Amino acid sequence: MAGNRVLWLLSDGASGHWSQSQGIADALAAAEPVEIQRIDLTVRSTFWKRLGRLSLPWIRNSRWWLAKVYNIRLPASAPSLVISSGGNTLLANALLARLFNAPNVYSGTPKGYDASAYRVIFTVVSQKLSNNCILPLPPVPQAISSVPDIASDATPCVAVLIGGDGAGYRYTAADWRNLAQWLVALAASREARILLTTSRRTGAAAEAMLQAELPVDLLADAVWWSQDPRPVVRSFLQRATSVVVTEDSLTMIAESIYSRREVLTWAPEQIAPNTNDAQALANYAADGLIFRGHMGADMNLLARDANMVHCPDVPAMIRAALHPHLNLGEL
Repeated sequence: MAGNRVLWLLSDGASGHWSQSQGIADALAAAEPVEIQRIDLTVRSTFWKRLGRLSLPWIRNSRWWLAKVYNIRLPASAPSLVISSGGNTLLANALLARLFNAPNVYSGTPKGYDASAYRVIFTVVSQKLSNNCILPLPPVPQAISSVPDIASDATPCVAVLIGGDGAGYRYTAADWRNLAQWLVALAASREARILLTTSRRTGAAAEAMLQAELPVDLLADAVWWSQDPRPVVRSFLQRATSVVVTEDSLTMIAESIYSRREVLTWAPEQIAPNTNDAQALANYAADGLIFRGHMGADMNLLARDANMVHCPDVPAMIRAALHPHLNLGEL
C-alpha cells in the first residue's frame, strides 16, 4: 500500500475511551507508517441513536443517519481503518465503515449493537462472538506502556491512584479512613514513601479525610485534585516501585499493570461492578497481574519483586488480530 495508512480515531471526549483507540493505533504505528486523524463527535439525539442501534443491520443511507444522530465533522481524506471505543461511538463507527467501505475495529463490549458491523471487537472478557479478540489487558497508548524499568538504586515509593464513586463502587467516610490506614501500614511494610493523586471523582470531602489520616512526612508528593489538579500519573508510575489503585477505575488499573510494577487494588465495602468489570478484575488477579488488597490483608503476601512483574505484549496481539481480518500486509 503506497503512503501512510489513514486511521480515523473517533472520540466521544472520554479520556479512557480515547486511550484505548490510541493504543490500537500505536500498535499499528509500531509496524508501519500511519496517519492518525482524530474525529470528535457528540450525540445530538439519543432517540435516533437508540433507533439506529436497533436498525443497524438494515441501514443503507449511512450519511443521513450520521447527520441525524451526531454532531460530527469528517476529514477530507478517506479512512483506511476506523477505530473507536465508548458506547456513543459504536453507531458512528459502523456507519462510517459502510460509508467509506473501510474496515473498522472497536474496543469494548458491543452493548447490543450488531457485532457483524465491526471487523474486530477487542475486549478483555469473552463476548462469545466470532470476531471477538480477547486481550489480557485493554489497549493503551505506547507512551503509557513504555514506562522505564525501576532503577536498582531507586528510593522505594508507592504510587497511589485514587478514584471515587462510580462503576458500581460507593465510598463512605469509613472507607476513606480505612484506605488511609491501609496505606500507612503498606508504606511501613515497604519502608517506602507515598506518591498520591486523587481524581475528579474523589471529591473535596474524601480528600479532607485522607489528608487528616495520612502523615504529611509520609507523602513524597500529593495531588489533591479538587484543590490543585495536575496530571502526574505517568511521572508517579516512573518513580514507583509499587502501585495502589482503587478498583473503580479499570483504566487506571490497566495503565498501572503496563508499568510492570507490582499493582495492588483496593475496594470499599459497597461494590456492585457489572459482570464484565468483575470478570476482568478476576482475570487480572488469576493471571498474577494484580493483588486485590483489603483491610486486614497479610502484608507478607505483598512482598514481591516489582521488577519481575509480567506484562503481556498486547500491541503484538492487536497486530496479529488485525492482520488476517483487515488485510494489513506484513506487520
